[in-house]
Amino acid sequence: MDQQSHFVVSLDFELMWGVRDHLSVAQYGENVRGVRQAIPALLDLFDRYGIRATWATVGFLFCETRDDLMASLPALRPGYLQGALSNYAYLDEIGYDETGDPHYFGFGLLKTIQSCSGQEIATHTFSHYYCLEEGQTPDQFTVDIEAAIAVARRRGIELKSIVFPRNQYAPEHLAIAHNAGLRTFRGNEKSWIYRPTNGKQQSKLRRACRLVDQYVDVSGNHVQHPRQIAGLTEIASSRFLRPFSPSLGSFDKLRLSRIKSAINAAALQQGIFHLWWHPHNFGRNLTENIGFLKAILDHFAQARESHGMRSSRMDDFA
Repeated sequence: MDQQSHFVVSLDFELMWGVRDHLSVAQYGENVRGVRQAIPALLDLFDRYGIRATWATVGFLFCETRDDLMASLPALRPGYLQGALSNYAYLDEIGYDETGDPHYFGFGLLKTIQSCSGQEIATHTFSHYYCLEEGQTPDQFTVDIEAAIAVARRRGIELKSIVFPRNQYAPEHLAIAHNAGLRTFRGNEKSWIYRPTNGKQQSKLRRACRLVDQYVDVSGNHVQHPRQIAGLTEIASSRFLRPFSPSLGSFDKLRLSRIKSAINAAALQQGIFHLWWHPHNFGRNLTENIGFLKAILDHFAQARESHGMRSSRMDDFA
């Protein structure tokens, strides 16, 4: 791409499939049901500000009914030593379709996103696959990615970008994704607190540092530039958009200032500021979350006006 600064947005669209290994519907269902209001609100905001966004979607969500999903499942499945990590373990609790089960089905939402101008549908793997967890193998990941590509193709979608669940990946997974025909991926921030690891390696210290980093500069602005790794173009993350928290709301001016500073740095350095989150992060406190995002987009609009910053999707760099 030309020498220009870019504002990149990516969202991990997963519903319960992204959290079921540690949260039940009873515990997190309100957030997931709230996605029904969050996604239209996000798309409306994106349209108003001319935002091109990448929606990394779990392959299960391309299936309209339980029958469709069951017929799409590959024979080879993740062999995690910790069985609770596998979303295949929860197939017995899903309903028949989106009308009866809004927690596990989202095909109508996917069609809504697809119908909106400027939105990319990408993959978040087929089953919300964890590449660094013990027990999984390269062959299992290959089959999972092939299943994701196949179910998307049946809906007329050619996948170009991948976002790895829990940001877990290694060079071998990038090579597999490239061989499957994918072209871009979202990498992690270049700091030890964001290094790809499995769940066991996610220490309390690293989590605490990432929380503090939302409000004060612990790891830098993470202005990114595209680079080639294992045949894929990396569009690394700059910041996770933490959802509104009533207990931390008084610190939101710091959180917003930190993001604005990074956008300014990207605009001046002709780099990329890459912001990401999950729609279910906006499933509660939607008014506050949309208001905070609007303040970010207002600042991006200023950078677009003053520095020519462009809104770009991940596949724009393919």
